[in-house]
Amino acid sequence: MMPEAKNNAIAAANLVRRAQIGEEKRARTRAKVLDAAFNLIGRENGRFTVVEEVCQCAQISRGTFYNYFDGVEELFDALCHELSHEFNNAVLAEAVSMNSDIERLAAAVRRYLERAMTDKAWGWAMVNISLSGYIFGVETYHHAEGTIRDGIASGVFKVSELNLGRDMLLGTVFAAIITCLRGGVEADYPSKIVMQILVGLGVAKDVAQRASTLELPELADLIR
Repeated sequence: MMPEAKNNAIAAANLVRRAQIGEEKRARTRAKVLDAAFNLIGRENGRFTVVEEVCQCAQISRGTFYNYFDGVEELFDALCHELSHEFNNAVLAEAVSMNSDIERLAAAVRRYLERAMTDKAWGWAMVNISLSGYIFGVETYHHAEGTIRDGIASGVFKVSELNLGRDMLLGTVFAAIITCLRGGVEADYPSKIVMQILVGLGVAKDVAQRASTLELPELADLIR
């Protein structure tokens, strides 16, 4: 290789490497901002978190924050995805083995409530994020809507409108998570909530009872 061509190749490689280093640094800073946001929003009063608190916790300037996010709402949307995307995928993968829309709904609700009971920071973060947008984030919202739609189509849910069923499901789970986070509930509370949701959707009590107490693998096996 001619000296000039060799020098050009080295320069090009250096540019690529510098770009890679820049991307890695940017990813680390973004992760640090999300970690700081989680530490703040994963508290009961975390809904009041502001940009200044995130910057202080992450030890960055406001200018750096705005290089990554337009504001708190965009930050919360990104955090919600980080907190729920893989969990939702695991819940959906588990649901594939279920025999009906009833069992799939029952398992998903129990998973959300059980995780909130065992990981309060995650639970409060999901609650607080829900106060400024879709309940539990847009992905979870649409999964819940799809579950209700499928149940209505198959005839197992007797609710007259999709919106009614979706709001009954998400609203009840949202309130139940707050109850779980504040303590004073028994270990079978998630199953009791599932039972009431299913009955409210028109499922026969005996069927709802069986679905709400269906044996599931340990939660830790689902989220590890």
